[in-house]
Amino acid sequence: MLGILDYEGEYTLKTLLTTLNAKYVQSSLALRCLRTSCEKLGYDGVVTAEYTINHNAYDILRHIYAFHADVIGFSCYIWNIEMTCRIITLIRQVLPDVVIFVGGPEVSYTAAETLRDCTDIDYVLQGEGEEMVPAFLRALEAGENATAVPGVMGRVDGKITGIPWFREVADLDTLPFPYAGEDLSALEHHIIYYESSRGCPFHCQYCLSGNDDAVRFRSVPLVISELEQFVAAGVHQVKFVDRTFNCNPSHYRPLLEYMISVEKPVNFHLEIEPGVLSDADLDLLSQAPKGRVQLEMGIQSTYEPTLTAIHRHNDWTRITEIMERLTALGTIHLHLDLIVGLPYEDYGHLQQSFNDIYSLKPHKLQIGFLKLLKGSGIRRDFLAEYRFDPCGPYEVLATTWLPYEKVQFLKVFEDVFERTYNSGKFTHVLAYVSRFYDDNVFAFYATMTEAWLAQGKDRIAVADAALCEFLWHFLTTCTRLDEGTLAVAKELLALDMLTVFSFRLQPSFLGWSEAPRSETDSLFRDEKRMQVYLADYHFTNWRDLKMRYRIWPVSAAAKSELGRTAAVPEGPAWLLAEKKKDGVTWQVIPRTPAVD
Repeated sequence: MLGILDYEGEYTLKTLLTTLNAKYVQSSLALRCLRTSCEKLGYDGVVTAEYTINHNAYDILRHIYAFHADVIGFSCYIWNIEMTCRIITLIRQVLPDVVIFVGGPEVSYTAAETLRDCTDIDYVLQGEGEEMVPAFLRALEAGENATAVPGVMGRVDGKITGIPWFREVADLDTLPFPYAGEDLSALEHHIIYYESSRGCPFHCQYCLSGNDDAVRFRSVPLVISELEQFVAAGVHQVKFVDRTFNCNPSHYRPLLEYMISVEKPVNFHLEIEPGVLSDADLDLLSQAPKGRVQLEMGIQSTYEPTLTAIHRHNDWTRITEIMERLTALGTIHLHLDLIVGLPYEDYGHLQQSFNDIYSLKPHKLQIGFLKLLKGSGIRRDFLAEYRFDPCGPYEVLATTWLPYEKVQFLKVFEDVFERTYNSGKFTHVLAYVSRFYDDNVFAFYATMTEAWLAQGKDRIAVADAALCEFLWHFLTTCTRLDEGTLAVAKELLALDMLTVFSFRLQPSFLGWSEAPRSETDSLFRDEKRMQVYLADYHFTNWRDLKMRYRIWPVSAAAKSELGRTAAVPEGPAWLLAEKKKDGVTWQVIPRTPAVD
């Protein structure tokens, strides 16, 4: 018999909502939305549990079994569908009478197919669940036909039946705060996701959000009141999942104004469409404190036939102008996206797209590989042109325009690029040397990838020290850089190593060494002089100074390069680095007569 008795003697179902996240740092917004919506309607017997696809399946089974739930619901995505189905099969072996349902974007467009393929699933809930899940549970509780609920499909007398259409939540303000009653400090090491709108006005054919151009918004005052709860709890980052945060000025501008005004160190990650940013938006963003806002922008391709096929329009002139202005601010982390495997884009045009996007100087250029999502326009209209993994995440293997040999090389290319450019570990040296490849910077990273493969780095774990040595070996043996350029690159790589790794890695293989104490002792003893550069500096003892500071000479050529982004003095100079709790900072300071 299903069910338990609550404190008032009313019959309820004990329901577990669960999912498998891709990584430990992720948290499930969907589960929180469903739990709080159920609680709002009196379903206090709903609990949640989160795991990852890296957890052992038997450990997950053991943990789920311990809930003794009557109903178990799984949130399904491209990254977890295979393992989710396996977990469900295991659950059915030890809990034959439990009701199992699934929902989420991975099953919302293929409900009947999902029920046929995984016979251990009882129901598929399609679309948004905040109103559907409580109605579904109410039907189960009453012993009614749950497939009568719009959006629910399931088995009745051994036959798959139900209503294939579903209702969207008309008024997002009716939904409770997803984190209500939750100790946010418990999510300190997790990404906190938030949603202020649903839908997208654009129709990108690789994305499910492009199927419906209706955008619904949570009201601005309500959103601000909920963001205030994050800020008050000391949350470090809030990642908005809005598909296009800046699609409605009356909605996003007041939110931006609030974010900028916050007095605590919190970061807001926003996905935006760069082409629709106005001059007023840029002026507003210019007021944001450093690190307050992080912008992710999907460029995806710069090849016009490809853009036409996927129903995108990139105003490249405007995008370039916007990126130049945002980059010049120096306060906003800029994240751009490129997709490999889009229609009509061959290897040559993909190189050009990469070069175009790289030229915008983003802090991160994410190289993604097309996923042929169920329900997407590309899967519907270009299926014959693709070879792809038939299992989730349905990643492209080859296209009519891009053979597998190129795709597999680009997978390694993406890994190398992620370890070097996107990691932020080699900011100074890569910014410098890549300028010598402005005609085709893709070729620079492709050659690096070839060197990576030649050394078998793709088959072994590569530690930070080995990565640094690989990069230097590559620069000196596989590039067209002359001796003068390499000399500057050597200094910049040493700077990157010392600052990024907080003095943990010593670039001795570069021939680097700290300035001898005989030349710098008088500088460190001169508190007044040092306080010009380090306001809180006080001479303590040499052991403490060794832990906190590094100082070494910088050449005129390297100083000139650093002068592109930082103030540098005239004449002979030192590089002075200071280790703090949140990392290492550096500055170029003049050598004093006393030091000379």
